[in-house]
Amino acid sequence: MKSRKISSDDRIVLLGSSRGLGWATYNQLISQSSDSSYFLASRKIKTRENEVSKNTVLAAQDFSKTPLDLSFLTQLKNFTPTRIIYFAGGGPHGVFEEKKWSDHQWAFNTSFLYPAELVHSILSDQSHWLGLRQIILIGSSVAENKADPLAASYAAAKHALRGMVDSMAQEASEKPIVQLFSPGYMQTDLLPAHSQPRQNGLAEDPVQVAKKLIAFIEKND
Repeated sequence: MKSRKISSDDRIVLLGSSRGLGWATYNQLISQSSDSSYFLASRKIKTRENEVSKNTVLAAQDFSKTPLDLSFLTQLKNFTPTRIIYFAGGGPHGVFEEKKWSDHQWAFNTSFLYPAELVHSILSDQSHWLGLRQIILIGSSVAENKADPLAASYAAAKHALRGMVDSMAQEASEKPIVQLFSPGYMQTDLLPAHSQPRQNGLAEDPVQVAKKLIAFIEKND
């Protein structure tokens, strides 16, 4: 597969991008390709309206709500993206049964059901997404591969996400590339200050992870 640098022709959607890795990736992309067009969406993205470039569209969207918001899906189609990156995810931290079921449901929806339905909606209607080349979903090198104590619902969702992407990769068909980028622990709001990865210095700076993500995107295009 030949690599392709992000360029001014790119129209990049970043879903779940108001903070953490999503926001870090946007800032890295802007510094690398300021002439590209960007579409940022998250529940609180409008708080960033004074911090984005003039060629950036902002849209409020709650990724814990399924089924998909059809008006939001129409916004995405009308943007005519070349790449979509889905960052939204998370889950409650603590013993499984001590957390509310609604918190676990939030994790399942945000970390698996929403991106899965989005991918299905796109691939089942490809005539409306002709310029789209790449869909990148953010996994977790820890949670998608093994048990993650005190993060059971998050781990379950990431296992499901990897299972879907790996299975789709073996289905022969002409469609946009759906790939999983799986970083380790990161220093974001989603990782509690008292968690072992932070305490043991295992959490990586999101800016450094963003640079790796961009390299992954370009290498696998």
